[in-house]
Amino acid sequence: MGFGENIMKTLMIIFNAIVWILGLVLFVIGIVVLVEGRNWDDIIDGKTVPVSVMLIIVGLVIAVVGFLGCCGAMKQNGNMLLIYAIILGVIIIVQLIAGILAFIYSDEAEEIVDKNAKKFLEDYDGKSQTSLVLNRVMEKFECCAVNSINDFKTGTTKTVWNQNDVPDSCCKKMTDGCGVGYFNEPNPANFYTEGCVDKTVAAFKENFKLAGICGLVFIIIEVIQIVFACALRKNADGVLA
Repeated sequence: MGFGENIMKTLMIIFNAIVWILGLVLFVIGIVVLVEGRNWDDIIDGKTVPVSVMLIIVGLVIAVVGFLGCCGAMKQNGNMLLIYAIILGVIIIVQLIAGILAFIYSDEAEEIVDKNAKKFLEDYDGKSQTSLVLNRVMEKFECCAVNSINDFKTGTTKTVWNQNDVPDSCCKKMTDGCGVGYFNEPNPANFYTEGCVDKTVAAFKENFKLAGICGLVFIIIEVIQIVFACALRKNADGVLA
């Protein structure tokens, strides 16, 4: 075995060991989302179950690919390396298709968030599960309501929310009851007045760009791994063991 072949073998083992671990991590995350994600069902239009199932399946596939690549390289098993290269090639095609579809439909994110946030606001009472979710979003993104703080005056329901108040999560320095009577004596300097839709969509788009860059880098690495697998297979034992 030459020096170059040793380098390829070592890189494949390291890379695929990492891939195997990441696959298991995705699998666990999928289970957690499936169990705990029901709190977010309303804001993302009831899609936590499909997302969690996808994470579980993808995690398992990635773990299997990592196992085949790692063991195939260690044993220099021709059959394992061939199966690994084929599966990795299919994954690359799927990633490219998924990336294109995600780019095409990314503009729908703002529409989905806006629609569900307005429904949240209409039913807001400060105590329900959806109200608590909206509170967490407002705290995280330092925003208030949907399009602006004034939505708590015009977009809520009088019978379930005092329309002179805003939630404490809209306060820059959050204390108990800090949002009571805001619209009687507005003091914007002490409150987050910008709506949450723009901020959440901006965060989504920023993460989407980062995911796209990471995905492109990962595809390049996958192509290199296929080349390595094919090169190692030339001198590999063809018996699956």
